[in-house]
Formats: sequence, C-alpha cells, structure tokens
Amino acid sequence: MARRKTRAAGPSDESLRIARTIVYYEACLDSEVPHAVARELWAHDMNTPFRAGRALSSETARHLEAAARANARDA
Repeated sequence: MARRKTRAAGPSDESLRIARTIVYYEACLDSEVPHAVARELWAHDMNTPFRAGRALSSETARHLEAAARANARDA
C-alpha cells in the first residue's frame, strides 16, 4: 500500500527546486544584485540548498534558502 507524504514532513524536493528557481529569478530581477552574484546564482544547482560562494555571502545564501523554503511551504 502506498504511503502518503504528510504536510508535517515538509516540502517535497520538487517544491523546493521550483521555489529556489523562483527566488533566483526574483533576486536576479533586483537591480541591486551585482552581476557576479547573479552569475553565481545562475550556476547554482536548484536541487541543492543555496550556499555561500565567491560572490555570494553566507548571509545572502541563508536568506535565499529561507525564502525558498517559505515559498515551498506556502505552495
């Protein structure tokens, strides 16, 4: 018998991937995001959490990941 995923288990991987993509586009449409940051985000694999890099601070990465998780939870 198939088991159903409960809401308490959190968003699915697919929901998170979509939410990360949306957060990426929102960040890149922001005129204050430097080109280097947008480029690093573009290269990011949306199947994995946002993380700090050469052009992306750990604070920004945490903020983007939190926004993606909130979007996935609300979807």
